[in-house]
Amino acid sequence: NAFGTRVALWHSKMTKSEKGWTWQQLKKSNYSVVVGARSAIFAPLNNLQLIIVDEEQESSYKQESPSPRYHARDVALIRGKFANATVLLTSATPSLESHYNSIKNKLSYLKLSERFGKSVYPQVKLVDMKKESNFGEKTPMISEVLKAEIEHCLKNKEQIILLQNRRGFSLIQQCEECGHISTCNHCAVSLTYHRSQQKLICHYCKFETQILHTCGKCNIDSLKLKGSGTQHVEEVIGDTFPNANVLRMDIDTVQKRGAHHKIIQQFEEEKADILLGTQMIAKGLDFPNVTLVGIINADSGLFLPDFRAGERTFHLLYQVCGRSGRHSKPGKAVIQTFNPQDPYIQSAAQLNIQKFYNIALAQRQELSYPPFSRISRILISGKNQNSVNSISSQINVKLQLKNKDFQILGPVPAPIERIRENWRNHIIIKSRATSASKIHNFIYNVLGVNIFEGVQKSVRVQIDMDPVSML
Repeated sequence: NAFGTRVALWHSKMTKSEKGWTWQQLKKSNYSVVVGARSAIFAPLNNLQLIIVDEEQESSYKQESPSPRYHARDVALIRGKFANATVLLTSATPSLESHYNSIKNKLSYLKLSERFGKSVYPQVKLVDMKKESNFGEKTPMISEVLKAEIEHCLKNKEQIILLQNRRGFSLIQQCEECGHISTCNHCAVSLTYHRSQQKLICHYCKFETQILHTCGKCNIDSLKLKGSGTQHVEEVIGDTFPNANVLRMDIDTVQKRGAHHKIIQQFEEEKADILLGTQMIAKGLDFPNVTLVGIINADSGLFLPDFRAGERTFHLLYQVCGRSGRHSKPGKAVIQTFNPQDPYIQSAAQLNIQKFYNIALAQRQELSYPPFSRISRILISGKNQNSVNSISSQINVKLQLKNKDFQILGPVPAPIERIRENWRNHIIIKSRATSASKIHNFIYNVLGVNIFEGVQKSVRVQIDMDPVSML
């Protein structure tokens, strides 16, 4: 409403004709403001003066597939420089790279020292789930501390947000006899059980199968569903608090057009007591009556084989805790974890962002990872594993022969070794030089501009500068 009809939208749900028409209108200066997803950074605005990148720490700003692979935040900084425009990177938890750039005076740091209005930061409780179960008994999903806080809120007609950053009902189906876990036929990942569909589903290729009854390895009928996704949490909450109205928001519930807005509106109008969801409920939501946030399992994502795993965990916990007590009512947050001594979880529980930066920067510097270096990832993939291994070795030999200034790691299988029947190897190139062009020139000078020259067409080679995911 602030800028009336001068605002244009730009996002992937628009049709080609809608995008074409909007593009022409922008070139004619019929719009002054563009609001959109990462590709909006290329909008043809004349006399550009201001670029705002909201939640700049989000990994979704990186276009990973298909090409071109770019980071909208970095493009914004370069475009702002060329247009002599102000670029505003906003976040409650700035990325480690942006924080480091502010220390080096490459970015000016502006801090909001107080929360909006009369609100204060929530009181955070850290619950060690190892102490929640009696000897020999299964660990409960909801700790006594969180259960008591939920009961208190429901009694006072206040609302609750619960985070479980895993969708589905059970995360794995495992054989109790031999330990085998049911995996996708096309990807090197476990299948997730979705009770609403009564199927095991792969979250990478969408492969589906009926729930299995005998182990595919030892052929014994001893399969058990383990781990809890949002569907399972919803069931437990319903059994524990039968009088509470629960809304679940994850990819499964927001696939229909307008479903996301409908859920948010229902909760905003206080037609539900509890909003349960994945990370999509962690940021940007502002409900005056929410006085409690509960994190069911703070450890999910913490031990992924990615150097940014700790940073992502901190961002998620810090941001979701901030959904509580955003107006006149004081808020609380309960973080359930099996690793209460983890420095990233402790920093989030203390809402101590400076402690997080100190720990993360020290670790990154010791291991020479960004922001103390630049890295590039070469991903080699194909349906024939031998061909992928052969091409990976050929590329590595070429790189090592010409290498003088870089640390080359690999080739090794990617953490997720197979996706959609494609075997995946990767090579990581690290440089202490802060210029990306140095690695870029090295790769292309060694491998040639046409990197596919001499490479089997069945094998795909991708080069990703400054990757945000190492999986």
